[in-house]
Amino acid sequence: MYDQRLKAQRDYQWGLDSAREKGRQEGELLGKIRILQELLGDEPSTPENLDERTIGELSEILADLQQRLRSRDS
Repeated sequence: MYDQRLKAQRDYQWGLDSAREKGRQEGELLGKIRILQELLGDEPSTPENLDERTIGELSEILADLQQRLRSRDS
């Protein structure tokens, strides 16, 4: 029983740590996206619109905005 309880505690802590890391990554991506949208003069995305996206989709949006900024500066 002790081992089962210990495993449950570790699984719970792993879940919390994973959620915290995912939230941090999403927060960083959202911040970068909003800054680039401002720099490019784009209409800022609504939080609801961005919250529906996966980390992969947010990364693609960020890459597109970065490319547009680089192209604009050339």
